[in-house]
Amino acid sequence: MVFVFWQGIISIHQKAFLEALVKQPATSNVLLVVAEAITPYRKDMGWEVPQINGVEVITAPAKSEIAQLVNTYKDAVHIMGGIRVGVVLSTALDECIRHKCKLGIMTEPYNKEGIKGLLRSYKYSYYKLRYARHIQFVLAIGRQGVNQFIDHGFNGEKVFPWAYFVSPPQTGPRIDSTTGDQRIIYAGRIEENKGICRFTEELIKTGAKNYTFDIYGTGPDEQKLNQLIATNNLTGQIKCNPFLPHDELLKKYAEYDWVVLPSSGKDGWGVIISEGLLSGLKALCSNICGVSWVITDGYNGVKFDWGAQGSCKKAIDTMLSGKNFADADTISYWANDTISGEAGAKYFIKIMDKLYAGKGRPGIPWL
Repeated sequence: MVFVFWQGIISIHQKAFLEALVKQPATSNVLLVVAEAITPYRKDMGWEVPQINGVEVITAPAKSEIAQLVNTYKDAVHIMGGIRVGVVLSTALDECIRHKCKLGIMTEPYNKEGIKGLLRSYKYSYYKLRYARHIQFVLAIGRQGVNQFIDHGFNGEKVFPWAYFVSPPQTGPRIDSTTGDQRIIYAGRIEENKGICRFTEELIKTGAKNYTFDIYGTGPDEQKLNQLIATNNLTGQIKCNPFLPHDELLKKYAEYDWVVLPSSGKDGWGVIISEGLLSGLKALCSNICGVSWVITDGYNGVKFDWGAQGSCKKAIDTMLSGKNFADADTISYWANDTISGEAGAKYFIKIMDKLYAGKGRPGIPWL
């Protein structure tokens, strides 16, 4: 089969999945068509444009080129990174509908908070009426993504739970702690929606001394976070660092025991958790994060709910106890079987077999 992916940028979060998909026996060709190579926002986070081996990449095609591409590959399976997202993807969607192509959507949930969230809800209700009959499948990222499409009336048989399937390169053996402290890492924006200041406050309130917490990132709450750390005389225990280039960040995981993502606002997945698990770290995250779906409390990490009083504190206490969790090798092996690029590629082919070869619905890899 030929697969054409239409996305916003050449994403490091898609690299492992697409490279693994190329190697599947059922795959004859994979194309990635993007509106632009990378955004300034991602550059500021230390991203570089990845090389995706075996995949034909087409960047910023004109409308006439899009029409020609769809016509050339009208018998392929086309996967859009959202419904009517930007000029390139919207044009491609219209062309795919015109040619009656095999068509699917791969997308995160939208932010449903506030007036803008209400307007988005109306928009997706319209999209259901306008486009659902043309869409054979939805790869909905995270539990919230699945629920949103079903709530808007999309056929549940066409909605498949999806993830960002990644495969960080092997970075050598893990570095054991010399003190027995729990070593914690967060990497990402320092802003309200990521919940990082709020989480750090809860961590400080424990009064515990058996941890180190390294934060890599920048954002509007950076000064507030540094002030919080300084006021509590914890500059030796909690450290803020600039964003690292992504390759360097991946190497850093070997130095930690826990990866955290305490988002308090919309977070479609949360790839740092996937990367951490694949590197053998245990994970702590809020249930807002799509990736919380892969966390089994007491096995590979712990989840919490900002809406439940004391939930974050309880999760932190569990993390700092360091007890009753699988070891690093077990977590890494599990993650490679369930949320790696190869696991995603195999799951994707099973979805295609369900849709176009009459086979049974595949199970969710991480459950």
